[in-house]
Amino acid sequence: MIYAVIVTFNPEIMNLKKLVSELINSDVEVVIVDNGSIEPIEPSLGGHLISLGRNLGIASAQNKGIDFAIENGAKNIIFFDQDSSISDDLFIRKLCQPLESGEAFISAPVFIDEQKGFVYPIVEIKKNGSRVKHYPAATENNFLVNNVISSGTMVNVEVFKTVGKLAEELFIDYVDTEWCLRAHSKGFTVTVVPSARMVHSIGDKSVKLGKFYVPIHTPFRRYYRIRNAFYLLRKSYIPKVMSIREILFSVVHQIVIIFVSPGKRIDYLKALGKGLK
Repeated sequence: MIYAVIVTFNPEIMNLKKLVSELINSDVEVVIVDNGSIEPIEPSLGGHLISLGRNLGIASAQNKGIDFAIENGAKNIIFFDQDSSISDDLFIRKLCQPLESGEAFISAPVFIDEQKGFVYPIVEIKKNGSRVKHYPAATENNFLVNNVISSGTMVNVEVFKTVGKLAEELFIDYVDTEWCLRAHSKGFTVTVVPSARMVHSIGDKSVKLGKFYVPIHTPFRRYYRIRNAFYLLRKSYIPKVMSIREILFSVVHQIVIIFVSPGKRIDYLKALGKGLK
């Protein structure tokens, strides 16, 4: 039995309704974990609803969804953000196949940017902390990596018994990175299925600087991005070079955002100071 855990926080209801409908049509049991949205999620939307009443962070919400799914007999759990979308009727089957065949315990799709249509890279972390970016074509064979984002990732529930659940102290950023590298340290890799593709939006918006798209998150989100980069230094299974690079990149990224966000510069400066402190 496959369960989908969708974490919501003030979602766009029509997008959420579409995602729930797509999953139900794919014979997936849906669990919506709401992190204290201003407008309560209606149970009539479909699936199972867990209302937390306040924002406990994505890790805590996902853990509560995992607990519910396992208690109700889930064999595999797939995670989604509230703004994710799948249009391929075979999407779930493509991700499930490696788990059912014994090829993998974790599988993940490829992401297409919702607004601009480009393929997001899948970033693999090497032992020395360097990164390899994969831009797989839909016709490529499955391949292994040690790091993916949580949305669209399917996990066999047996993995959680060995690896544990998500790190709630992180609240939001690096939650998936920390868990993936922890899982990899315990012998689990992620099988990427290039033919499984989903539309996703990373960041509230993005701006193009030269050849690069820079994601722009809220000051609230940027605080956790900066703070949590330091958290990675404490984990033995995360390369120190990677941790230091993420700290430096987060600070530089913040400075860029400050320059391109004239109306919110003070807020972003405060987030930078608070995160560093």
